Amino acid sequence: MTARITKYAFLFILATFSGISIQAQVFNDFCNSALNIENPIDFCSGNGEFTNENSISSGTDSPGCWSSALTNVDNDVWYTFIALGNSVSVNVSGDSDLNLPGGTLNFPEMALYSGNCDNLVEEGCASDFDNQGVAEFIIPDLIVGARYYIRVSADEDNVGTFRLCVNSFNAVPDPSSDCPSSVILCDKSPFVVEQLVGTGLTADVLPESACNSSTCRWAESNSSWYTWTVEEAGTLSFTLTPLKEDDDLDFALYELPFGVGDCSELIELRCMLSGENVGAPFSEWEPCTGPTGLSLSDGDAGETCGCQAGNNNFVSAVNLEQGKAYGLLVNNFSESGNGFSIEFGGSSVFTGPVADFIASPDSIECDRTIEVVDMSSFDTGNIIRKSWSFGESAVPATATGDGPFTVTYPAIGEQFVVLTVETDEGCIVTEIQTVVITECCEIDSDIAIALEDLVDPNCSDSTDGVISVRGSGGDPVYSYSIDGGPFVGSPNFFSLTAGVYNIGIIDIKGCESEIQAILEGPPPLVIDAGPDQTVDLGFDANIAALLSPSGSNVNIAWLPDTLLSCDDCLNLTVTPPGQTTYEITVINEDGCVDVDSVTIFVNNVRPVFIPNAFSPNGDGRNDFTAVFAGPAATIVNSMQIFDRFGELVWEGTDLQLNDFNSGWDGTFRGQPMNQGVFVYQASIGFIDGVNLLFKGDITLLR
Repeated sequence: MTARITKYAFLFILATFSGISIQAQVFNDFCNSALNIENPIDFCSGNGEFTNENSISSGTDSPGCWSSALTNVDNDVWYTFIALGNSVSVNVSGDSDLNLPGGTLNFPEMALYSGNCDNLVEEGCASDFDNQGVAEFIIPDLIVGARYYIRVSADEDNVGTFRLCVNSFNAVPDPSSDCPSSVILCDKSPFVVEQLVGTGLTADVLPESACNSSTCRWAESNSSWYTWTVEEAGTLSFTLTPLKEDDDLDFALYELPFGVGDCSELIELRCMLSGENVGAPFSEWEPCTGPTGLSLSDGDAGETCGCQAGNNNFVSAVNLEQGKAYGLLVNNFSESGNGFSIEFGGSSVFTGPVADFIASPDSIECDRTIEVVDMSSFDTGNIIRKSWSFGESAVPATATGDGPFTVTYPAIGEQFVVLTVETDEGCIVTEIQTVVITECCEIDSDIAIALEDLVDPNCSDSTDGVISVRGSGGDPVYSYSIDGGPFVGSPNFFSLTAGVYNIGIIDIKGCESEIQAILEGPPPLVIDAGPDQTVDLGFDANIAALLSPSGSNVNIAWLPDTLLSCDDCLNLTVTPPGQTTYEITVINEDGCVDVDSVTIFVNNVRPVFIPNAFSPNGDGRNDFTAVFAGPAATIVNSMQIFDRFGELVWEGTDLQLNDFNSGWDGTFRGQPMNQGVFVYQASIGFIDGVNLLFKGDITLLR
């Protein structure tokens, strides 16, 4: 087959989430077919958007913290991203008891890898051992611009849907519990603090707080300080979210009159102490735990301990003045040791370095070069390091220093150019720009694709077919797609039904080719239980089921399996106790299954005959008060005979039907009764479980 040359700019990074639905077909069973998270900054999928249902084992060894570390993992799926910061926070949420966004997956597990799919290096892992429905971690010390892989599975081979959140960010320095040695922020980038432990050396040096009351005093327990200087005046808002959902975070915002590093004479601007209050019912303080912060739409300047009427865990935003310094104290009142994430808002700008560069042109054909020119600046401090990443396929891929740099891109796709600037105070600022690399495929490209292996599905409707292909020519590395789906690194496609498939290949230059593959399933296994029928209660119905292909070697099972002449036959007789639907299931030697049913409707006809006279003279004819009935009846539960004065003269139980020698013989206390008329009542049971009472009179003849 000849190569099909694209006539358009084909943008490609393995695959993106846009427009992809993986519920019907799982494509990301393997590392080299991982779904790409195009922008891993504050990315969260929809609830239940992803799944490991219908996935197969990737064959990769289990991470050390997974419960299945010594066994094979059957249901793992893969995701990939390029680090746009030096740390990453990953969260997988399944079926959570905390009513959090998630899905249906129980005991989720996940791991993070660096390297490539042929040589993976485990960077971290997490497992939901206590079945909270959540697995999460924060991994530091990532290489900005490098590709990483996220692997998701579940303990005990659980499958289900889940929500995936990924945040690639630049970590601020480790938290400091003292204001003079606070972490200095140089911009409003979001960040995550994994732990808050300890109170530092100056825990008691806090000003009087507007939030203090007779029962509530402001003090640090597990805390950290953050300070900054304002370059451009404006508003400040932020949201603090505890990593442990039910933790109670407190905070206070101060003006530092004498600048960053001098924490004397702090001026409190906002305080937030609402939350847990010992002894208060949960319903009173629930609105005052969880996320907290400054809100542009809130009106109060502080909230004290507990959860007072009108408290919502937020206070009003502040207006910051140019050139002034400010400090934020964050405290985990719950003392769980867990940290928080923070996102800033508002129009103010913090003083810090400017990471900036020009990459031109921003769209080129592959095998062409761009020029990257540094434009960074920091008027009030010192930049000590500039680190560059030009993209995983770029030449060079990384660099340090001021540049300028000439960069070549041999492969198509969208590439990230990342500049990370670090100051002597520990501030880290990142600038990210994209360069679009379009196809540069030669018109006479020899790229080709061939079928390597076909595995037909076992059954006409099963999803166990496999197509394997191989590529040649062109410019490796190759990626493959099926029926116009996302291009992935794996040449193997699993979980396929019978049908015709178009398998495409593309190389790093954008050259493409395509081949058709046909999977053929066996003839469908079909069972027909026959038409519905109607019979009278107690009578039989004959069922004749038809199997196709005829003569197939199958196991047969009927439900319900009572009152059948045979429970593993195609042709059988049933005695339905009432309207009954009989379901037949057939399974052949390949595991193919078909099911059908037939309903037998029943007319509730209950014929019962009790003779109105008997002659107990011992001649063998009509000597007892026998009860006669059709096949719908099963037994005479009880029968009583009364004389004309209402006295019980005889009672019998569990009497056989249609038995001339069953019933009353006309005696009372061992003596024959005189001729006369007697009253009876008889309780008769039927095969459908119904019991009916029949009454009448009967004449004793002598």
